[in-house]
Amino acid sequence: MKAKVRKRINILIRLLIMLVTVLFLYDQIFYRRDFSSIIDLIVNLFHSSRFYSYMAVLFVMMIVNQALETFKWKLLIDKLEIVGFNRAFTAILTGIAVSMFMPNRTGDYFGRVFILERSSHVKAILVTIIGSYAQLLTTMIAGCLGLIFFLPVYYHETLVLHPWMYAAMMVVVSITLAAATLLYFNVPLLNELLAAIFRKKYEKLLEYTGVFALYSRVELLNLLLLSIARYLVFSFQFYLLLILFEVNIGYLPAMMLIAISYLILTLIPTLALTELGVRGSVSYYLFGLYFTMGGLWNETTGMAILAASSSLWMINIALPALLGILFVYRLKFIRRNDVAG
Repeated sequence: MKAKVRKRINILIRLLIMLVTVLFLYDQIFYRRDFSSIIDLIVNLFHSSRFYSYMAVLFVMMIVNQALETFKWKLLIDKLEIVGFNRAFTAILTGIAVSMFMPNRTGDYFGRVFILERSSHVKAILVTIIGSYAQLLTTMIAGCLGLIFFLPVYYHETLVLHPWMYAAMMVVVSITLAAATLLYFNVPLLNELLAAIFRKKYEKLLEYTGVFALYSRVELLNLLLLSIARYLVFSFQFYLLLILFEVNIGYLPAMMLIAISYLILTLIPTLALTELGVRGSVSYYLFGLYFTMGGLWNETTGMAILAASSSLWMINIALPALLGILFVYRLKFIRRNDVAG
């Protein structure tokens, strides 16, 4: 493929991604969603002395959140191609932008790997999946711990009548988490599994899936620790927003409900954009149970929870996506070595 044609195709794809991302964000924020009530809540906070200090902390934590994800991806991708921190950081932002209009954040992988100069995009996607799995495992552990404390409190009568249900759930949860953790720390075993499933095509697959054997258990542990740190950051952001919007809840109950909500969100297939509505619905329901049980539920509290959930989405997803659009020009969908020969 001629250099001029390759360059034009890359430019057209970049422009298309930028246009679609902007249109999707505009549609979600200004057209489909009625933010008038939430905006009123935010405007009322402008006169509060703590509003600006809280927002400053939240934006700093957003940067820390993305920096931790950058360190995670660098740890993985450097095995294939050395990428500087700044370039990796912009790749993370670009991935968020591309994922806005693709299901289950799959665009996150493409937005990152197309910044690479030489390495196989397929291999890069596979190692990126390892990082996603580390974050998924963290969410599963936190969410299951939240459920263990949540069920006895909110479904006490049912569990007293049927104690075997709680015991069975504990067994299922324990086995699931143990299996998920063992799989994570034994990622190379996936090669053996693929060999058993695709015997005839295994040699061709191994050319790509061999990347699963590149990481030691110490490196996988470091990756998991970074995922845990990242989880603590964005879950604490949610708690700060609840406090900012004057939702009267303690830290531990909030972390329990936040953990369960993230677990549910992980299990629901969504677009990053429609995730805003799903986030709000899940949080509204779970926190509603908590406050209703204490006789403290009212419409003001409900709106505050929706405002906190929506604000978190705006800070951690929408804003990085807008920043990521600025770096889409770095993506190389068709490279010279992709079409050589």
